[in-house]
Amino acid sequence: MGWLFNSRRLWKRICGIRLDRDHIWLLTLLTLIWLFLSLAPLPANDLWWHMAAGRAMVEERALLTTNRWAYSLPADTPYVYQNWLSEILMYALYQLGREPLLSLSRTLVIVISYGLVAWHALRRSMNGVAVGLALFCAMMASWGNWTLRPQTLALLPGSAFIVILGEYLSGRLSSRWLMALPALTLLWVNMHGSFALAPVLSGLTWLGVTLDTLRNDIDRPSREQVRTLVLTAVSVTLATLINPLGWGVYDYVRTMLSNNALRRWFIEWQPPAANLDPRDTGFWFFFLVLLIAALMAVGRRRPSSSDLLWYCGFSWLCFGGIRYVMWFALFLTPLLAERIALCAPARTRQPVSPMVTRFIVAGLIVLITSTLPWFLPIRYLGPAAEANFATAGPYRLLLDSNTPVAASEWLAQRSFPGRFWTDMSFSSYTIWRLPEKQVFADLRVELFPTAVWEEYFAIARGDRRSLDVIDHWDISHLLLDLHNQEALARLLSNTPGWCEAFREDRMAIYARCELLQ
Repeated sequence: MGWLFNSRRLWKRICGIRLDRDHIWLLTLLTLIWLFLSLAPLPANDLWWHMAAGRAMVEERALLTTNRWAYSLPADTPYVYQNWLSEILMYALYQLGREPLLSLSRTLVIVISYGLVAWHALRRSMNGVAVGLALFCAMMASWGNWTLRPQTLALLPGSAFIVILGEYLSGRLSSRWLMALPALTLLWVNMHGSFALAPVLSGLTWLGVTLDTLRNDIDRPSREQVRTLVLTAVSVTLATLINPLGWGVYDYVRTMLSNNALRRWFIEWQPPAANLDPRDTGFWFFFLVLLIAALMAVGRRRPSSSDLLWYCGFSWLCFGGIRYVMWFALFLTPLLAERIALCAPARTRQPVSPMVTRFIVAGLIVLITSTLPWFLPIRYLGPAAEANFATAGPYRLLLDSNTPVAASEWLAQRSFPGRFWTDMSFSSYTIWRLPEKQVFADLRVELFPTAVWEEYFAIARGDRRSLDVIDHWDISHLLLDLHNQEALARLLSNTPGWCEAFREDRMAIYARCELLQ
C-alpha cells in the first residue's frame, strides 16, 4: 500500500508540472540527443580495453602501472592508467547490467550533462529559442565524440562544475555552493585527463572577475567575490593533487599534449580542418568561433572578462586538437545562448496549457521506455539499419560493427603458437575477451614509441615490407579489418604459407597454414 501511495503522489507531481515554450525547446533538443544515442551503437575503440583495465584492478585489488597487453614492449614498461576510477566504474556497470546498462549509462551521462548546461543557459539568457539554437550547435560539433569512455563519464563532473560556477557568477547561488567544486574536481582528476580544465577555468574566472572589478564597471562583482574566487581556485588546484600520481598527474597531461605519435597518426589529436562539410567537426568549430566572436561584438551588452577569457582559452585549446571541440561547444553554450538572446527582440515566457503539458510528459515517458537498450530499439528501423552493428552476440544490436565478437570467439576456441597482430580498433575488444593473447599495439597510443607505430603501419599497409616485419616479430596469425587492410589481406592470400582461416563481414583471420592442419 505504501508503494501504491508513493506512486500516486509521484503521478500527481508529474501532472502538476507546468511547462512553457522555452522548456519545450530544451526538451525537444534533449529528446533528439536521447533518440540518437539510443539508436547509435557503442563504438568499440575506447570501451573494452578500459573495462579490461578496470577488471584487472578489481580482481588484483591494485592499480595498474605497466604495459601487460602488448608484446612489442617489455611487459613491465611503465604506463599511467590515469582514468582508473572511470575504468573501475565502467567495469562495475558491465557487471551489473552488461551491454544494455553500458549503453544506457552513455545516454544518461550525455543527456544529463547537456541538460544541466542547457538549464543554466536558459536561466542566463531567459530565451528558450536562443538556448535551443546554441544547444543544437553544441550537438552538431560533438556528436562524433559521443562514445562510452572515460572522457564521456567526465562530462558529468565537468558540466556540474561550470554550472555551479556560472550560477554563482550570476548571483543565483551563494558562495557556499563553491565548496562543491573541489569535490567535483576530486572525482574529475581520477576519471579523465580533462580535469586540467577545472583549475584553468577557476583561474580564468578569478582573473576575469578581478579585471571587471578593477574597471569598476556597473553591476560588476565586488572585491569580496574576487577573494572568494581566489580561495576556490586554490582549493580546486589542491583537489587535483588527490590522485595516485600527485603532482605527477600534470606531467602526464603535458606528456599527452606533446606526444608526437598522437598528433602524427591519430585524427582526434590533430587540429580541426576548415571545410564546408556540415558533417565534419571542423566545420562546426570554426562556425562557432566566428559566430560567438561576431555576437560578442554586436550585442547590446559587452561580454564580461571571464566570458572573453573562456572563449579565448577554449578556442586556443581546440586549435590544437579535434578532441577538445566537444568541451568548447558544450561549455560555451551558455555564452552563445546569451549572445543570441541579446540580439533578439525582448520576449516573455509563454506557458502551455496543463493538457498539453501532460501530453508531452506522457509522450516522453513512452518514448524513453520504448527506447531503453534492453528493447534493442534499432530494430524499429528495420533490418537495413542493422548494417552498422555487430554480427554476433546476444546484444549485437548495441555494439558497433568494428566489435570483433565472432572473430574473438573463434580465436578463443583455438590455441595458436606464435604472436598475434590485429587492427588497432579491434585490439580493444580482443584485450577484453582474450587478455592472454597479447597484441602488437593497441589504443594506449602514448605507450608506444614512434618506432613501434612505424612497424605497425608497415604491416597494415600490405606491401612487401609487411611480410618482413611479420616474420621479424614471429607473428603467426592476424585479425584484419578488411575496410582498412584490404591490401594486406590480398598480400597474405597470395603469399605461400598463409591461409585464410576465418571471414565474417569486414573481418578476416589469416594464419600460417601449418597451424591449421
